[in-house]
Amino acid sequence: MKSFTVFLLLTFGIVACSARHHHEADAPKLPITLYYEALCPYCMHFVTTQLNPSMVRKDRLHYTNLTLVPFGNAHLNEKGEVTCQHGEDECEMNAWHACILEHNDINISLKLIACMMRGRKNNLDKCANRYGIDVTAVKDCKSARSVDEILKKYAEATAQVDFRGVPAIAVDNEFKSDDQDELSDNFDQTFCAKYKAKFNIRLKNC
Repeated sequence: MKSFTVFLLLTFGIVACSARHHHEADAPKLPITLYYEALCPYCMHFVTTQLNPSMVRKDRLHYTNLTLVPFGNAHLNEKGEVTCQHGEDECEMNAWHACILEHNDINISLKLIACMMRGRKNNLDKCANRYGIDVTAVKDCKSARSVDEILKKYAEATAQVDFRGVPAIAVDNEFKSDDQDELSDNFDQTFCAKYKAKFNIRLKNC
């Protein structure tokens, strides 16, 4: 009788866990788009102390359609040449981020990009080793095309948004200048509030 009871408990537990997992898989996702520059100090601070902790440590990424756009205040001229606010090094780093995004899902991309943004040098290999991520395709992407070519689509995406500085954060595919201070300084709390307002769901640890 005791073994049968244990069997029922285990079976019920498996079913319950499976049901819970299925429910979470169907959770609605709030679109968040970050327009940023790889070497912008404010962007580096936001990604490493606000966005990444919220998305990863508090598991908000599961409830988010997160899009990263590494271009920011760069400029694309009529010849298709990109000039970046913080010089050629930033254009190079933006291109590295773009290649990461092209060849990995957002979970892996955010890990690598947040790790890289903790310093001003290209520490892709160090970050890849830390998480056990194969970045061969990323390196091939970067070596096969020019920086201008890699960044073109991010330039076009950025041109659709009217912002004065980065980080610039759009929620539910809409950029609102009045929301930027709260989003950049208290991202997780603001995300929770906007998620509840849209879906009437309060996320854990909000």
